[in-house]
Amino acid sequence: MKIIDRYIVFSILRTALATLAICTLLVVAVEMFSSMNSYVTNAVPLSQILWLSVLGLPEYLMMCASISFLFATTFFLSQLEGNNEMIMFLNAGLGYRRICLPVIMLSLIVTLVFFVFSQTVLIDAAVEHDRLSVEYFGQTSTQDSGDVTVSEMDGSYIISASYFSPELERLFDPILVTRAEDGSVLMRLEAAYADRQDGHWVFYDGRSYEAGEQGLTAQSFDRRHVPEVTMESSLFSARSRDITTMDGRDARAYLERLRSIDLDSWYRSRTEYLSRLFSPLPILVLVLISLLMNYRFKKNVFLFSLIQSLCTAVVYYVVQMLVSIMCEQAMMPPSFSVIIPVVTVLALSLLIRLIGAING
Repeated sequence: MKIIDRYIVFSILRTALATLAICTLLVVAVEMFSSMNSYVTNAVPLSQILWLSVLGLPEYLMMCASISFLFATTFFLSQLEGNNEMIMFLNAGLGYRRICLPVIMLSLIVTLVFFVFSQTVLIDAAVEHDRLSVEYFGQTSTQDSGDVTVSEMDGSYIISASYFSPELERLFDPILVTRAEDGSVLMRLEAAYADRQDGHWVFYDGRSYEAGEQGLTAQSFDRRHVPEVTMESSLFSARSRDITTMDGRDARAYLERLRSIDLDSWYRSRTEYLSRLFSPLPILVLVLISLLMNYRFKKNVFLFSLIQSLCTAVVYYVVQMLVSIMCEQAMMPPSFSVIIPVVTVLALSLLIRLIGAING
C-alpha cells in the first residue's frame, strides 16, 4: 500500500510543482513587462527590478497554487481512466475512495504549508514590496506611518499624530482629545512628541487646553503623563492600517475595536481578514472538485475532465467574489464569504458526478 500511496502522491506532486513553476514564471514575466515603463521612467536599477520580482513571488505562488494542483490532480486521474490503469487498481481490490485518500492527505498538507507561508513570508514580502514601490514610484501606500489617527474603543479619547516611528515607539506632533460620556470635549493636548513608557503614553514639550467649571484653561508643560491613555503602540504601526498585513493578534484586536466604533467598516475589514486567512483554502477545495468530477468519458478523457474541473473552479471564484461583495456591504455575515462558495461548488461537483454515474 505504501508503494501505491507514494506513486499517487509523487505523480500529482511532480506535475503540480512543474505547473506551479511555469505559471509563476509567466506571471512574473507579465508583471515585469507591464511595469517596464515605470522602471525606465524612474531609472530603477536592474538589481532592484529583480528584487521587486523576487518580493512578488510569494503572492504569485499563492495565485497559481490552487490551479496548479487542480490541473495535476485532474491530469493524474484522467490518465488512470484513459490508460485503463483504474481497472488494475479495481482488480487489486482498491476502490476509488482508497485512491482518493492519499490525494486528500496531500492537499491537506499543502494547504497547511501554504497557510503558514501566507501568514509569514507572504506578508513580510508584501510589506517590503509596498515600501520599495513607494520609494521608487511614489505610489501611495497603506504601509505609510504618516497621518495616524486612532480612537479608543469606548470613544473616551482620540490620538492623532503626523508620524509614528515603530523603532522608537514614538509619536511625532501628537494631538490628544479626551471626551466625556456625553461626547463633550474635556481636554485637547498638543505635544512635540510622545513615548510609550510602562504601558502608558508620556507627552513632551506641549500645551493642554482643559474645559472646567471656570471655563477653558491653557497650560504649557515639558513632560506630562496621561495614565488613562493605554493604547498599544502596535495600533499606530504601518501594518495596523491594513488588515491584510497585520499579524493575527493585532488583527483581532483591531476588528474588536472597529466593531464598536464603525460597524460598516467592520464588515468590510472582517471580510478582507477572512479572505486573507483562508487564502490557501482554494487548494483543498479545487482538489476536492477534481476528485468529485466524472472521468468516464469514452474519448478525450483528459480534455473533457479538465474543462469540467475548470468550469467548476470558475463557478467557485465567481461565487466567492459575489458573496464577498455582499458580505462587505453588510448583507450577510463575513464568515459566509468562506462557507457559501465551498458548499456551492462541492454540491455542484457531487451533482455532476451523480449525473455522470447515472448516465454511465
